Amino acid sequence: MSSADETDDPNLVILPVESHLSDGDESKHPPLGGPLDYRKIDDTRWRMALATMWVNKTGAQEEGRTKAEMEAARASENQGSLTITPRLRDSISEDDDDADEPYDKDGPDYWKIHINRLKEKTILDEEIHHPRNLDWVLTHEWLTDYFVRLKLQAAFIPRRGEVVLWTHELSGQLEWNAAAKCYMVHKDDKWIVPEWRAGIITQIPEETTSFLDITQVTSKANTSVSYWGFRVETLPDPIGDDKSLSLQYKYVPLSCIKPFNTFERYLYGVPRESLHPSIEFAMTTMASWSLLSHTRFTGTWPNARLYSRGIFIGSELLAIQDAVRLKPFGFKQEDMEENGAVKHPEHDPVDVMIIEKIWLQLTKCNDNLDDPQLAQECTPFIAGKVYTRDPNRLTRHMQFQADPLEKMTFDEVSNAFRQVGMSNYGDWYRVAGGRTCAVSPPMILGRCYEPEATMLHFGSYRLDYDLHGTLNGRRYSSEVDTRIPEGVDWFWGDYRAETLGLATSNGVEVGDSAEQRENPSRWQAILRILDGSSSAEDIKQAEFPRRVGRPSIKKFGNVGKTSSLVSTGLGEISRSTSSDQVDDSMMDDMDDNSSEADLTLAELLAPVPFRGGTEETEGGDYHPPDE
Repeated sequence: MSSADETDDPNLVILPVESHLSDGDESKHPPLGGPLDYRKIDDTRWRMALATMWVNKTGAQEEGRTKAEMEAARASENQGSLTITPRLRDSISEDDDDADEPYDKDGPDYWKIHINRLKEKTILDEEIHHPRNLDWVLTHEWLTDYFVRLKLQAAFIPRRGEVVLWTHELSGQLEWNAAAKCYMVHKDDKWIVPEWRAGIITQIPEETTSFLDITQVTSKANTSVSYWGFRVETLPDPIGDDKSLSLQYKYVPLSCIKPFNTFERYLYGVPRESLHPSIEFAMTTMASWSLLSHTRFTGTWPNARLYSRGIFIGSELLAIQDAVRLKPFGFKQEDMEENGAVKHPEHDPVDVMIIEKIWLQLTKCNDNLDDPQLAQECTPFIAGKVYTRDPNRLTRHMQFQADPLEKMTFDEVSNAFRQVGMSNYGDWYRVAGGRTCAVSPPMILGRCYEPEATMLHFGSYRLDYDLHGTLNGRRYSSEVDTRIPEGVDWFWGDYRAETLGLATSNGVEVGDSAEQRENPSRWQAILRILDGSSSAEDIKQAEFPRRVGRPSIKKFGNVGKTSSLVSTGLGEISRSTSSDQVDDSMMDDMDDNSSEADLTLAELLAPVPFRGGTEETEGGDYHPPDE
């Protein structure tokens, strides 16, 4: 049939055919470019299918393994490091890498693992990679992409997971009512008090959001509010058992949303008994923080740093390259209170930092595997370069080095801030000689919006619009949040859902009570399979659903007894071929060894399509010249 050098397949046996029975002698082929020019078509698949039937009829076929048998064997044999199938092991204890690793109920305790490596090596700098941690596996790629896109988003746009002040609708213009001394909706000479509540941003718009959306609903032609609105869920009690408020949600425009830190501004004059319960629930979480998207673990024993891309402080999410407003050093809300009223300082005391790094400082790490405490002290830090608008900044107390202020040019301001138009705030001065400064969460008020957004929200370019409200809310939180240990003023949550006490988000269960956390052994088995380090026991614990349908059967004839489709197909063959020619052995062979196209017997016996047969076959239209 073919020469042995036509294929490199070691499983393919070449059966020579006598020359007088074949047209495979290339010396008999018409010359290329001649009067009988032809186009050679690869007929390997057709020849293999024909040869399969031939060796079966002559009894020369050797019984091999079916595809199902080979797949079953592949699932129980170690295929080596180059295989795409998992590397199997009998038990976890037999894996050298896992034998001494600390474990908790959810799998490997990676933080203890990092600390142990730090102690062994003294100096450590490694990327966070937790392939056996369910949360990391499910969120790592999404969060990496999210923080890349976040840099392109305007600072005034609310972010997922943030707590905001919102109302279902504002059928008019939100304005200050001088007579009532509070913010109300003004429409048709009527003043209406909005029904404010606190909520969580769970979805952001697909459409582009502009500054005008802050005060009005801009034209959104032929699109639903679910495309250009924010999905906001009412915040439930973070320390209570009733989480039913999360079921109350709505898609609303940006004009119905305000930063929660400004709650004093928009709720001024509203009696406490008239406030929605979610307002105090949100105030309960204002003295809280949690890191988001860890990137690196570095340190020199016994101290270490865990770097992250973002941090939730109170109601807001802050990320690297954000501009954040800093409260005056040592400033307290009592400094703005006089005779029960709030007074604002004559000059705007707020400085601004551009975040460059976010990390958790671990002091005196604990390598005791039985002690859940990671270190003697854990403190979050946010670091970056600091700028001020106050040319007399050095006259006030400063926690940074008191280097002379450096006035910045227009180009320097544009390069320093990611937000556009920051020069509209006025002159900017470089603090501490442009060196990187570090602060803790209590020093941060919130993001610094673009000047246009600040003006539309609050009617001025001052940056202390929420100074008293933020500090007052944190004081309230430290007093009523029972999760805060004694002697501590802030609550540290492992993740945002824990900080806010959520049970559901976007209709999906979250947190420790989520259904997917009820069987950690199953998820650990699945993660080991994905990681390529599974055992036969892992495959069993993974509880993969069985395929729907009849079990696979080797013989077409047996399938035909239960399948009308196969029976019809077999019937067509039996009508075109005698029962003596198409016996059970031929049908078995067609099932187990047919080509990808599942050619029928008539197609296999048909002539090669690119030309007819030779003088030895019927209908031959090619005769080689006499030798």
